[in-house]
Order: sequence, then structure tokens, then C-alpha cells
Amino acid sequence: MESKKLKFLVGGVVIIGAIATLAFFAVRENMVYYYTVTEMLDKGQSANVRVAGDLVSGTLVKGRVGEPIEFEIYDKEATENTLFIEYTGAVPDTFVDDPNQPVEVVVEGDYLSDGTFAADFLMAKCPSKYESAESAAAGK
Repeated sequence: MESKKLKFLVGGVVIIGAIATLAFFAVRENMVYYYTVTEMLDKGQSANVRVAGDLVSGTLVKGRVGEPIEFEIYDKEATENTLFIEYTGAVPDTFVDDPNQPVEVVVEGDYLSDGTFAADFLMAKCPSKYESAESAAAGK
């Protein structure tokens, strides 16, 4: 009777260990870390990375349909550090060049040896637009 319980206990521990190991490696592979502009410039040429920064006002150049858009982003902590971005794909509605409304940008792609970041994913956040609405709703 004791040997059956021991077998089930050992079997259960092995199964739980296997599931935990698979979960750890799956999460580790899918964890996404993004660099700041300064970190990316220091790192140099890299493939498949994410970079976060703010849009440099006046640098957004839109091409025709199917052509890439070009812009620069900067690091909030070191505003002199900028990164030139080329992006081909759908542009989010919140991605507009408005000097009164700074746009936070996260891009994913490859940082090339010529100093260009070739992005294949673009996410734009505009928190100040929503903060005022939330403050008004809260009565502030």
C-alpha cells in the first residue's frame, strides 16, 4: 500500500516539474523587453528588438501608399539622443505629429549598421489625451 502512494507521489512531482519547466521556458522566450533610445544607440546593430521613445516633432515624413514613413524618436532622459525610424505598415490613429500633444512610440524591428531602425511594428500611445478625460470624469 505504501509503495503505491510513493509511486503516485513521485509521478505527481515529475509531472508538476515538467509542466513548470515548460511554462518557464515558454514565458522566457515570449518575454518582451524594450530598450530606450540611448540603450539602443549604445547596443549597436541588433535584430528583432523593441525601442521606446517620443516622436521628435516635425520629423514625420509620410510616403505614398505602400511606401515607408520616416520619423525620429528621442529618449526622455537624454533628449539629445535620437533614433531614425523607417516603418512600413498600418499607422495607428494616435500616431500624429502634434507639437502640443507628444506621442510615445514603441517600435519593433532591426537596428541596422547604417544607424537606421527598420521597424515592422509600431505602437503609439497618447496618454495626455486620455488623462484629461479621466480627470474630468473623476471631478478633478
